[in-house]
Amino acid sequence: MSEHSATTGVLGGRVAVVFGATGWIGRAICRDLVQAGASIVMVGRDANRLDALHRELGGGDRVLSTIADVTSQIEVDDARAAAITRFGHIDLLVVSSGVITGSAFGEGIPADWAEMIDVNLRGLLHASQTFAEPLLDSADRGAPADIVLIGAVSTDVRAPRFAVFNALSAAIKQLARALRHEYGPQGTRVHIVEPAFAVGQSDEHRNASAPEHDQQHERAASAVKPDAIAAVVTLAAALPRSVNLAEVLLLPTETA
Repeated sequence: MSEHSATTGVLGGRVAVVFGATGWIGRAICRDLVQAGASIVMVGRDANRLDALHRELGGGDRVLSTIADVTSQIEVDDARAAAITRFGHIDLLVVSSGVITGSAFGEGIPADWAEMIDVNLRGLLHASQTFAEPLLDSADRGAPADIVLIGAVSTDVRAPRFAVFNALSAAIKQLARALRHEYGPQGTRVHIVEPAFAVGQSDEHRNASAPEHDQQHERAASAVKPDAIAAVVTLAAALPRSVNLAEVLLLPTETA
């Protein structure tokens, strides 16, 4: 795809910030957004993995890498400042950071619960609140503005051995619904995409120390492929401003 055709794609002119960019879902989302013409700010914790993804995407002026941990309010603030300094505005936020740890509830490890709460919920709250202002600013100018949260089907299917993860996923779904009512009248859409997970693994937060195992984690972690999740994110952002692809449940065709 040429630079001209990319920047005039369905998301041409959009500026997206992707948390969890080097995770198995985040990478696919970054690729799809760039192909659709958006400029992107890739936010992750591992500089080497960010550099590798930057090279994979061809580098260029439309891709910015920012090192930040979603659980650190200061680092999330710094990511916002870097994005605005580079691109001048932000009109799309995607939060795909997350940790999945499974066990029977009676055998659960409180430290694992704390990590999931910290990343999956508190980190998502940091990102959503910190980037709300520039998104609302974009909406005030009559431009599209979107928040996309990556949830999980387990809020509906009650996956066994994942009681805490299920509870957090349900909280994220309710947050999306509440923010949709708060921000919708102000022109900012809030979407939640819920893919089916096969077994418990995670994005970059669990895998950052072992990137050589990415393919194994990708096969294990989701019954829905990352490319399908990414396609829905792009579709939601590309819709006319008057409609909101509010909640999307993604299931494998053969098991739906």
